[in-house]
Amino acid sequence: MADTAEMPVETKPVNPHVATTCTAGPIGLTAFGITTILLNFLNAELIGKDTITLIICYGMFHGGMIQILAGMWEVYRGNIFGGCAFTSYGGFWMGFALFEILMVITELEPPSKDGKVVWLVVWGIFTLLNFVGTLNANRVVQFVFASLTALFFLLAAGVDNADIHVLAGYVGIVCGSSALYLGWAEVMNELAGRELCYIGPVKNKVF
Repeated sequence: MADTAEMPVETKPVNPHVATTCTAGPIGLTAFGITTILLNFLNAELIGKDTITLIICYGMFHGGMIQILAGMWEVYRGNIFGGCAFTSYGGFWMGFALFEILMVITELEPPSKDGKVVWLVVWGIFTLLNFVGTLNANRVVQFVFASLTALFFLLAAGVDNADIHVLAGYVGIVCGSSALYLGWAEVMNELAGRELCYIGPVKNKVF
């Protein structure tokens, strides 16, 4: 008779770095959240346009460099989703800050409106794909990516419509606030050793 014994199932080896290093998620979420809130106060026209210099310089380092560092830390821990997200949005902030600086110190022509729309739509699509990746995570991180997706598409629609641009600013404030909350909640939950602050873990995995 043929041997019907079950073959041993190969399991993915445990990443030793996960057990020996803490997560950089709250660091990246805080950097993303604060800089997103600040920029969208400007988009919502709640603060003066002359604040852009402060926001851009701050955003380059906190929103850009700190997120990239957090992303690389997550890659080290084996969290490819966190690594991809933080490094990508950190790169977005670094590129956006450099663009704004070049517009001031050089004689480069500003981008066309359709070019700006394409740029924002591409980031919206990328964020929507990231949202799919959060379906197995928790409800708050799902909200962060869902609202960020809406923000990018609203900003694209707002290139030619000032009212939609202002609306996008308010959506961005909500998005950034949710990211800031999630970063703080993760810190508090780790300190407490339990879910002290709601993040809404998903019980039934989608994939």
